[in-house]
Amino acid sequence: MEQRHTVIKQKDVIYDDSLMEFNMEAPNGVVMEGYLYKRASNAFKTWNRRWFSIQNNQLVYQKKLKDNLTVVVEDLRLCTVKTGVDNERRFCFEVVSPTKSCMLQADSEKHQQTWIQAVQNSIATAFNERREDNYSKTERSATMSPGVFDFPGEAKPGKEKVLEQVQSIGGNALCCDCNEPLPEWASINLGITLCIECSGIHRSLGVHFSKVRSLTLDSWEPELLKLMCELGNSNINQIYEARIEDMTVKKPHPGSPRQEKEAWIRAKYVEKKFIQKLPESAVRLHKSSSKPNQRTSTLERPPKPEKPPKPFVKSRGKDVNYKTPSPNESTEELRDLHPGALLYRAAALQNLPVMADALAHGADVNWVNTSDENKTPLIQAVTPGSLVACEFLLQNGAHVNQMDIHSRGPLHHATIHGHTGLVCLFLKRGASQTAVDENGKNPITIAIDTANADIVTLLRLAKMNEELRESEGVFGQSGDETYNDIFRDFSQMASNNPEKLKRKSHELRTSTL
Repeated sequence: MEQRHTVIKQKDVIYDDSLMEFNMEAPNGVVMEGYLYKRASNAFKTWNRRWFSIQNNQLVYQKKLKDNLTVVVEDLRLCTVKTGVDNERRFCFEVVSPTKSCMLQADSEKHQQTWIQAVQNSIATAFNERREDNYSKTERSATMSPGVFDFPGEAKPGKEKVLEQVQSIGGNALCCDCNEPLPEWASINLGITLCIECSGIHRSLGVHFSKVRSLTLDSWEPELLKLMCELGNSNINQIYEARIEDMTVKKPHPGSPRQEKEAWIRAKYVEKKFIQKLPESAVRLHKSSSKPNQRTSTLERPPKPEKPPKPFVKSRGKDVNYKTPSPNESTEELRDLHPGALLYRAAALQNLPVMADALAHGADVNWVNTSDENKTPLIQAVTPGSLVACEFLLQNGAHVNQMDIHSRGPLHHATIHGHTGLVCLFLKRGASQTAVDENGKNPITIAIDTANADIVTLLRLAKMNEELRESEGVFGQSGDETYNDIFRDFSQMASNNPEKLKRKSHELRTSTL
């Protein structure tokens, strides 16, 4: 390997396809190879010299000639590559995958650019092969929906059901951004399905814009799957593509160049060029008649002069009604609402399309309502026990430990209201058990006072699991098996059979911990 690397270094690397040090048609499948320094992911960030190669659409390395290959990137189609920045080293570049980032250092600037171009060419070639393969398919297996890539071994259980369930939602059978059929990727914070090429572009935007996950390769928690089924491409495109009919811009199609798709996605989600302005007057959020006993919000404003009604958007069981209501209807005008206040109000009504609309208009997901005890949208969503609304806010960056004026966070409120499923969700998302409210009570004290055995059990298990991990150190296991099994069961019940968690008080008192 040293001899081969010396030969590579001695050659004059210039940007001519015939003289590049990588070969897309290499008979042995090795597109590019050579020594690179790799920065370790440990706390010391040490650098180690390894023999790297690009082969079979993977980035791999070896320590020694006869060592087995270590896979850095399982499939380059899921990655982006860019020039890296290190204050102490030159010629660095970074390969970013959905799960990790790998910082590498080449011997010179020319070799750095050669590696970057080799990775980029491998990504482009893989995309082209995938597109050609898609067009050659005439039917799919009725018993199995394979992932984007074929991995050895048995298919992961439940993935076919996830794919089928998510694709059955309105508009989800086509990619949200280019209309390619049967998309197998998703943006979990937006609640949309994507083809593999658009998913790669979404990933390059950063997780603050879009969190990408595979419908066939990744594991899906029940609350996240429920969230995907509550939103969908149709709802989200009504928000992010509201004005395209009035503009000259054209939406890309499956065969459009990658650059065209990237420009569209950035204009749509980053620059938000196609969203509708918040209505200036006579646009109100209609409270569903199924919630007649809900208290009046402090955010309501007096009526304004009316204008022609706006479009009507319907969501599952909840209506976003842009119309002029009758005097006896419980409503509020959006005209005078700050986007954060709109998000706050919609969270109380469990109306996800309006929540998504508010976020699209720049609402702070952690907006504080100073006129209502400094509560946040997440705390508002806790009161009615909306698992899917809380999950939506958490996926979009809501702080799980942000407190109200009484020093109570979402976990306190979920415990007070007896929402076991939400307690489970917040504990999984890192909620603090030690935080005390103005009365000096933490969540477990509140759960004991209310004789809620299920919540006491969850809180105690979470505390024991945390202590176990601390005792094992940073390299210990992620969690005790019993803890994982119990939390998995509670998550399934909260999402699929929530009535099982609504146990009567006398049942709770006699439960065995």
